[in-house]
Amino acid sequence: MENKDLAHYPFDWLDEVIGKDLNPQHPAGSRIKQEELTGWQHRLRSETSSVWKNLKSQAFSLLSSKKVSTMLTHYQDCLEELKRQAMVNMAAYPEDDPLNAFCGQVLIELGQLQTQFQRRYARYLTDCPPTNSVRHACTTERTPPVYKVTCRLSVDQIAIILKAADDTRLLTARSFSLVLRSITPYLSTERMQDFSWKSARSSTMKMEDRDKQVATAALEQLIKRIKNY
Repeated sequence: MENKDLAHYPFDWLDEVIGKDLNPQHPAGSRIKQEELTGWQHRLRSETSSVWKNLKSQAFSLLSSKKVSTMLTHYQDCLEELKRQAMVNMAAYPEDDPLNAFCGQVLIELGQLQTQFQRRYARYLTDCPPTNSVRHACTTERTPPVYKVTCRLSVDQIAIILKAADDTRLLTARSFSLVLRSITPYLSTERMQDFSWKSARSSTMKMEDRDKQVATAALEQLIKRIKNY
């Protein structure tokens, strides 16, 4: 007889809310009513607690270390994907939107859940960071996506190019801040692995001539390359 706990998808509710209801790009996504959001806020903690309880139950029932490791890898992959989608969702809502705050709450809960199982089952997770390096909170600025692209420009120079792209409508979003919030989590520079969209935005308030020259030279190299295709 099949074990019901093993057959149950523990992330079902979280997947539905993050992947569909909070996702502005999903066809089934709709405007969330305040009472519905309040219900989600109350349920979020119980759902992550349920996932943690389910994980421990599965790990206990599996006698093979290899099976435990495989199961934990599945949890890790699911958490990473949910965190990635939650960050994308968060970037789509203005800072003063309650949905933005809820997405941040989701990221914190997912980050804490990931910390719990990485600490308890560290010996089974060969690709996870050591316990003492696992962070306790998960926010847009502090939790990088799975993959980053390194740009050989400074943060200020990147911001100048993105500002120009926004002003000319080459990139379209509800605001320049949203452009930065959507892109900067996936970028790093040769000197900075992580930088915030706020620091990038503030640098465009007063642009240095040197940074404008470097940004212009980089764009001219791109133009030259395109012409040679």
